[in-house]
Amino acid sequence: MASAPTKRVNVIFSDDQYKSLESLASKQEISISDALRQAIKISTLVVDANEDKDAKILFEKNGKIQELKLVR
Repeated sequence: MASAPTKRVNVIFSDDQYKSLESLASKQEISISDALRQAIKISTLVVDANEDKDAKILFEKNGKIQELKLVR
């Protein structure tokens, strides 16, 4: 099976952005690259859900169900 083509991207982050990404990776015991890939997947999910008026993203925090929506 042939693998999909890949692209290399050079990104410059602020110190705070990099620390956040580093923290996400550390908490999950994954690489920074994998944490960035995961963040892109989650962002895509949220943006796609916000484009569909019937879709909802729900999460539970402190025993309460909350809806996640992007506010522009």
